[in-house]
Amino acid sequence: MNAAKNPTEKVMSELELSWLDASEQAEQIRLFIWRTPAGGESLLDGFIALQQHPEGRSLPDLLLGLTTPFETGYGYSEALGREFVEHYEATPDAAIWDAERFLPTYSPAQLRQMLQDFATTFHDDLRYLVLVLKPSAVSDEKALNRWLNGWLAQEACNARLLLIDTLEQPIWQPLYEAHPRRVRLLTDDVDSMKVMHQTARGQSDPNPDRLLFRRYLADAMLLLEKGSAAQVAARGGMALGVAQRCGWADQQAMMHNLIAGGWLKGNDHQRAVDHYRQAQTISGEIADPALKGQLRTQSTFGEAGAWFARKEYLQAAKGYRRAAGEAQTIPHPVFAVEGWRMSGFCLNLAGHRAKAMEEYAHAIQAAEPIPRQERAQTTLPLAFQDLLRIHDKRRTEALEACATRWQSEKQRLIQQAEDRLPRQPAVEQVKHVDRQLQLQLEAAFALIREAREKLIRGGDDSFRRVIHLAREKLHPHWNGLPEIAHPFDAPPGEWQSLPAWGNTDASSTENAGSNPL
Repeated sequence: MNAAKNPTEKVMSELELSWLDASEQAEQIRLFIWRTPAGGESLLDGFIALQQHPEGRSLPDLLLGLTTPFETGYGYSEALGREFVEHYEATPDAAIWDAERFLPTYSPAQLRQMLQDFATTFHDDLRYLVLVLKPSAVSDEKALNRWLNGWLAQEACNARLLLIDTLEQPIWQPLYEAHPRRVRLLTDDVDSMKVMHQTARGQSDPNPDRLLFRRYLADAMLLLEKGSAAQVAARGGMALGVAQRCGWADQQAMMHNLIAGGWLKGNDHQRAVDHYRQAQTISGEIADPALKGQLRTQSTFGEAGAWFARKEYLQAAKGYRRAAGEAQTIPHPVFAVEGWRMSGFCLNLAGHRAKAMEEYAHAIQAAEPIPRQERAQTTLPLAFQDLLRIHDKRRTEALEACATRWQSEKQRLIQQAEDRLPRQPAVEQVKHVDRQLQLQLEAAFALIREAREKLIRGGDDSFRRVIHLAREKLHPHWNGLPEIAHPFDAPPGEWQSLPAWGNTDASSTENAGSNPL
């Protein structure tokens, strides 16, 4: 007799049956869209990953997940074809299949020819070959949609595409509505939180208190997502009672934070603040300094966020300032930067510009322990952008508008290049068009960058000093947010030339107004 399936295995079986049902009578379908709640996307990813391993494959179809970034349509086609062949060649004991004759695949039509040949060659082993596309980056959503429409325009074959979206963000719905006869939509109500809850409910433990706590915790976490604030507080209170009886200070702090999150979701800010403060107090009893610091920082940020949601900006600023201090005690410089930045942001909203500037200065100082190449991944760039906005809001908005113009121009040039290629382009045709596109993008990049530099040169001393400091702390070509990256990721040294003022000694310029920088 087979052992009963655990909750995860049950979900995998549900997804398998859903796919088998949806893929029946699908001869004219070119593309599938699989939609789940956001909380179930990780389960679907796990199911697809399982199908890619011989020992886990349970479908008659071969699913292959690809995260190939999208730059241009012809580049995407070529990269997908190349990566598919690389996956095939890396398969142990792979049967002989001549893939090279199809490469490069510069269009959906050429990619389809290669994939169909593979599916035909191995028809005894698979029904459909399914590429699961989850691009890690997309340069232009319109260009990606054009590419998908190009795929849908091909004759049906045994190669299909699969896209994934969520009930909360059904980004592929327009594609489905535009091609209902060629696109099939699957919807599954799977939820990783429910699976976790069922798993916790099914666990055993020789310690009855631990078992009871885990079950109450699982209930409270599920209710935090799907229930009311009162339900979260009631079930969370039961878990809290177990933790208090057993003297588990860390679990008490965690439960206070969770209950506070429920009240915050229910817009009861005062109760949220009360629980966040209780979490801070009980965290002081934790023996492990690292864990104590993490939980105190988390609950202090939580309290500040509750005040911010209530638009009590001065109280929020105090909370964020304390959170920054807690983070520096750990030490956790990334959280410290954010605490100081948000304190400054709140003070500025409350009309205390001079004090806000001091807090931003603390944020910049707090970033010093972070390696320079990693600072762009923190909220330090936002701190500099906030400072620019404080000094000159209209000029900062103009810098931001440059990024929008750059995206529009890039999209126009990419579409122009793709329109010049035939349905099945030759290698030389693609090379010629790509060379032209690269030159045009380089020229457009230089123009938009110079437009930003002109705006910077027109700013007052305080505005330019912020830029200078950002270039010192981030990288020498920083010119505001959103960042405008080189179209082909060329190293800055190959295109960067700083404006004359940018190379002067910052100390030679006097502070302007109340700027402590």
